Amino acid sequence: MIKYINAAQAHELITSTNTCIINIVAEWCSDCTQQADNFPQFAHSFTEKGIAVYQVNVQKVKNDFLSDAHQELTTLLGGPGYPRTVLIKKGKIIDADNVEVISDEALGKLAEKFEQAILS
Repeated sequence: MIKYINAAQAHELITSTNTCIINIVAEWCSDCTQQADNFPQFAHSFTEKGIAVYQVNVQKVKNDFLSDAHQELTTLLGGPGYPRTVLIKKGKIIDADNVEVISDEALGKLAEKFEQAILS
């Protein structure tokens, strides 16, 4: 299950000691729309292991952030480039370079990568 959050909630997660995954999307982004078909299965593979998966929308219109907090969050997690899927492990950003991972196959490879990082 994907939990939908805002920028303030995402900041709280990053500064906590939790391990989670944050998916940053933008409403105008066609890649985000394509990823939406495959992302629930990716999320399910983690939530059934007790790792929460969150999604935050940062823009409705290209280059126009919903707020300063959304822009700060995007910068903190690697900058523009959507969808961006980020692994947070015990309150530290472990892997934020996963942009435009859209297909079921690509998300499956990302899941394996994240699982290895979580276990290490």
